Amino acid sequence: MKPDIRRQISVERAMGRYVAKLRQGDNPCRSDGDSAGQIQNYRDALERAELRYTQVRQVLCNSGINPVYFLFYRNFGFHLDKLFRAHSGETLRTGVAAAIARWQFYGCKLEVLKAICREVFKLEVD
Repeated sequence: MKPDIRRQISVERAMGRYVAKLRQGDNPCRSDGDSAGQIQNYRDALERAELRYTQVRQVLCNSGINPVYFLFYRNFGFHLDKLFRAHSGETLRTGVAAAIARWQFYGCKLEVLKAICREVFKLEVD
């Protein structure tokens, strides 16, 4: 899948708005005053979110999911990404199992949720 230029432009625009708010003082800076570090962290988070969405979208396209439902699966991917950054080991596995149950309740297909876990996050779930 070729890169989506619109997504790259979206990241750049969001970064521009964030930097402008930091400079205006509308957005609080960290207590150490390291606005450059804060901007870089924000950029990294935006790029990680775009990468995760691209990976999830690839799984969905391969699974034949209707694009109307992409939002639910994208949010599942973001939920897993947050779990991966905060937990590891058995706590992570328990959190992922709970997330799968939750998103199944929203109408997502179990096999697609497991495929996202396996292909995007390299995690085998039971």
